[in-house]
Amino acid sequence: MALALSVFLHHTTSYNIGMSAVLIFFVLSGYWVATMWAATYSKTRAPYLTFVVSRFWRIAPVFALCSVITWGLLYWRGEAPAVIGSHARQVFSNLFILGYNSLPFQANVPGWSLDMELQFYLVAPLVIFLLSKSIHVLAIFVLTTVLSQWLGGAATVAPFIIFFALGVASAIYGLKPSRALAYRSLLATLALLFIFAALFVKNIALGELQGRDLVALSSTSNLLVAVMMTPFALYTVRQKSGPVDRMLGDLTYIVYLLHWPVLGAIQTGEGSYGNRLWLCSEALVIILAVSFVVWRYFDHPLNQWRAAWVASRKLPASAAARFAG
Repeated sequence: MALALSVFLHHTTSYNIGMSAVLIFFVLSGYWVATMWAATYSKTRAPYLTFVVSRFWRIAPVFALCSVITWGLLYWRGEAPAVIGSHARQVFSNLFILGYNSLPFQANVPGWSLDMELQFYLVAPLVIFLLSKSIHVLAIFVLTTVLSQWLGGAATVAPFIIFFALGVASAIYGLKPSRALAYRSLLATLALLFIFAALFVKNIALGELQGRDLVALSSTSNLLVAVMMTPFALYTVRQKSGPVDRMLGDLTYIVYLLHWPVLGAIQTGEGSYGNRLWLCSEALVIILAVSFVVWRYFDHPLNQWRAAWVASRKLPASAAARFAG
């Protein structure tokens, strides 16, 4: 939820820390995908098919619902563009996610990262297999990220694959940051964010919001924050959690997708700073309330159905052991 609210902050101010939040999310995703593959999906009938269907089932319905809400609000405000490219391509990517980041018009801008997430799911078993052979395979994923502009660029998962791979490696090799390292990374990151915030406030006070010295807006700063925060992120996944924590985790995804259309509908970027603060507060309440309703009556029931389907495909223990062998 902290990562989702960081993206909310990104889109309601010029304090651009949203990319670092997304990169950390990719690391966490890699960890959980590898963990779930080992514990569940590898022990089912047709493991790859079960995995891909399950992960698509997990993220696509909410994505499609949020797409409908987003487009509905655009037409309601009379802001739907006249030219959106191929209608068939728009419909496909708004419902099924793939290709969203390369659409000529993205109605729900945060959706680009879900395109990357789904692409990662398609190659995740291969990434897990390669890394299970040697952790040094990480070098291949570093190279893939470095050379990503020649491998499809932002239309593919290539620029971000190293972040997923780091999470996968952490799960496979039990790379567990110590409590001391985790909290040092957290405190160091918070200190850096405080410095960025001070620069941000200084530039607002001096009327230099577009100034080149506004460090908080740099992509390098986002990368640095993501790298610094990774040890703490990987420390948190090994802590005990309960139903409330899992609910908040589920809500995070909905908040992430809903915040953009709600901010646009309320037009939080207009007026004085005081007016914008009030509108942003109002938007946040609406986003959280609607997200809870979507989770309670749409996402949660579908997820229970999905989990039951995956469980029905589990192999008997003896068969799973032979398959693993």
